[in-house]
Amino acid sequence: MPAHASTVPSAAPSRRAFLTGRIARPEPEFRPPWTDEDRVEANCTSCNACVESCPENIIEFDSRGRPRIRLQGGECTFCAACAEVCPEPVFDLEQPAPWPVTVEITGSCLNIAGIACQLCTDICDPRALRMDLSIRPVGAIQVDASACTGCGACLSNCPSNAIALCDPRQQRIPA
Repeated sequence: MPAHASTVPSAAPSRRAFLTGRIARPEPEFRPPWTDEDRVEANCTSCNACVESCPENIIEFDSRGRPRIRLQGGECTFCAACAEVCPEPVFDLEQPAPWPVTVEITGSCLNIAGIACQLCTDICDPRALRMDLSIRPVGAIQVDASACTGCGACLSNCPSNAIALCDPRQQRIPA
């Protein structure tokens, strides 16, 4: 191998992928509360303080060393530990709400298939999810977006993964 050749694979798309428009676009990252993509990009030094301080263990690093939320089996309690420990201006606790995230019920909800389920409503503390029994045959889950905090508690309870977090600043976010 020549001395100037690199063993690191290129992140650039192949010529064929570029010309056919099949360039894989990375999914948007789900950033912690009280911050957004721009603040993280401009100010995060990847010091790990927010990851270590999270009592729920839902903050991890993405492939670029930036904090992201992964809610598998956990929820955000909005304790602000991540924001308080960060030495850089990544977080803004002066925001009126931690984030604009809410949930959306997708087409794989068991109720749509005629199977009665309301596990998500049982765990939702702010009661943003409720069962509407006027929809036949078994009812439907309704989301009160004004009450939803986007904490993610309902995600791990859903047996059909029919709940998605939605951030109006981005596309639907995989949880």
